[in-house]
Amino acid sequence: MILRRRCIVIYAQCDFLVLAFSPPALPTTVVALIDKDHHRVVLAADSLLVHQIAGTSTQSCKIVVKPGCTFGLAGLLHKEYPLFDLQELADQACSLSGDLRYRADRFLEIAKDPALTVAQYLRVNERQFYGELTNSNGGEFVIVVFVGMEANVPSIFARGYKLDSNGGINPVSLDITEDKAGVGFFGGASDQIASYIKVHPNWQKMDKVVAAGKFVQMEIAAHPKWVGPPVSVVTINRLDQQEWNNPGLCVVQPDQQGKQKKH
Repeated sequence: MILRRRCIVIYAQCDFLVLAFSPPALPTTVVALIDKDHHRVVLAADSLLVHQIAGTSTQSCKIVVKPGCTFGLAGLLHKEYPLFDLQELADQACSLSGDLRYRADRFLEIAKDPALTVAQYLRVNERQFYGELTNSNGGEFVIVVFVGMEANVPSIFARGYKLDSNGGINPVSLDITEDKAGVGFFGGASDQIASYIKVHPNWQKMDKVVAAGKFVQMEIAAHPKWVGPPVSVVTINRLDQQEWNNPGLCVVQPDQQGKQKKH
């Protein structure tokens, strides 16, 4: 069983910055930012996966790049029984025809029954773990952050489910786009990021690729048990072109070999 939990959503309206927090628990770090200066989305993640039951850790890419559909994963990633694979469910959504928002919305339909089956199983058979999930992170269970273009506008669509105390699940749907108030979405460990942006109100003037990498590195330094290198960073521009600024452990497709920028 692999976990990625906790998220922050950042909204900028006028001169105010509003943060939505969830308490920390077994985190990873995934950062999605709207880069208005270059009309693109930046997605960054660490590479450490913690296996809850076995108490072991491995390294793996946490960003999946497909034509017209790039996403990052958070929450319960995989379970052997009942069988659950979050990436496979997100892949199914990405394989559909339609724009990014449509695929993100369809993910909710695709993932509903598998997520509910696992939630009900955990409530009956793994009560302590279920209680931790329900109470320690706002109930967030599975989240997929889809990033890219929507009607030529850089966009972030976070979709998933939260647990309730009765074994049910409630949908999560957050939209952050360049043409509306919004800055980004932080998943996983983000207390250091939250502290940094509070004391550096001008952080939004930073280069967003640099900022995304910096934010993940800050959490790696603060939480080495749960967040680890290397950092992967990819951008998607207004032409829907995906460019790896740093692949980390992620596999770069042949048509992207000439689109890498190492920092």
